[in-house]
Amino acid sequence: MNNGPRAPQNREWLSVGLVCPYSFSRPGGVQNHLLGLAGWLRRHDHVVCLLGPGSPDAQTLAEHDLPPDCFTSTGGTVPVPANGSVARLSFGARPAIRVRAWLKSHYFDVIHLHEPLTPSSSLLALWNADRPLVATFHTSFEDSDFAESPLLRAARRLAPSSVARIDEAVAVSSAAAEAARRTWRLNPVIIGNGVNTSELSAAWSSASPWRGGDRPRICFLGRFEEPRKGLEFFLGAVRRVRLNHPDLDAVVVGPGSIPAHSDQVRFLGALPDAERDRVLGSSDVYVAPNTGGESFGIVLVEAMAAGAMVVATDLSGFREVLTDDRGLVGWLTPAGDSAALARAINQALASGSTELAERGLRRARQFDWDSVGPQLVERYRAAIVARRSR
Repeated sequence: MNNGPRAPQNREWLSVGLVCPYSFSRPGGVQNHLLGLAGWLRRHDHVVCLLGPGSPDAQTLAEHDLPPDCFTSTGGTVPVPANGSVARLSFGARPAIRVRAWLKSHYFDVIHLHEPLTPSSSLLALWNADRPLVATFHTSFEDSDFAESPLLRAARRLAPSSVARIDEAVAVSSAAAEAARRTWRLNPVIIGNGVNTSELSAAWSSASPWRGGDRPRICFLGRFEEPRKGLEFFLGAVRRVRLNHPDLDAVVVGPGSIPAHSDQVRFLGALPDAERDRVLGSSDVYVAPNTGGESFGIVLVEAMAAGAMVVATDLSGFREVLTDDRGLVGWLTPAGDSAALARAINQALASGSTELAERGLRRARQFDWDSVGPQLVERYRAAIVARRSR
């Protein structure tokens, strides 16, 4: 049983445990989502503790207004190929001991698990927690054989009793919700990933004549060594766009070894958040040529918040992010088609559409933490009520 006094029934603040299955020693969308959520919760007077493999550095925690003692590590990880990427997971006897110790040493009103059925910290917490549980599903299996992978088949065998412990289920998009319904027989509420749009909007540069200065700039951001991120198609598109814009400034932000035959592109490496935001804020077009396995597209939201127009692959998660009540706020192209990608980039550069950029900003603000955070707190309170009625 958890130690600590019972929480008052009518207080406004909550004590929340956030659990991540993926290593905080490497950047990733789920990890960034948890850090952003933890920071928002603390700024709104909730008590928050984080648990996960690896460890974020002190600067990363400080950027999210989080003290070092709010994070507990479950230890090292093992890299596991999954869904076109590499998941760094922590599972086994030693991580299980650390998970149980964390649960015992804190009183939580609610525990929020991310990717709860991935065999890592979240699944260990799911098995051992005796508190109300909210579970967020981030993964989409679109155009992927991961749904039938040995890892997921093994997880499905354990699913029925594990799923039954979840009080409230959330998915970050329609694509992630469909994957949860098909794979785990759940019907999650859809609440998108959160973004601090005010900081990104502050990086917004005006065109003079281009946002980056005297020549057009397009940007690719991500772990470009992963094939599903689609760098090869970005490079192919750059060669075609240069026929119309010989002075094009094409930049890539993210960790990895620079590939051969990429001299027409500037590789900036992994950048701190503030510098990365400035690159987005000075880019005319953000390009997301991903080939699959993307359930949401948080970087698309970040790019729109920073004022860039967006050209992306037509994945269901991307389409959902790029659609407002009037239709598309960007350009979508078939996966793996550099020629179509180049045509869309040329159209975006030729449009000079401030109206579309303003629509993109309004769409991005729908995913601001001040919109997403209260929705999640509502799920927390619903989970507490649901657990009492069990």
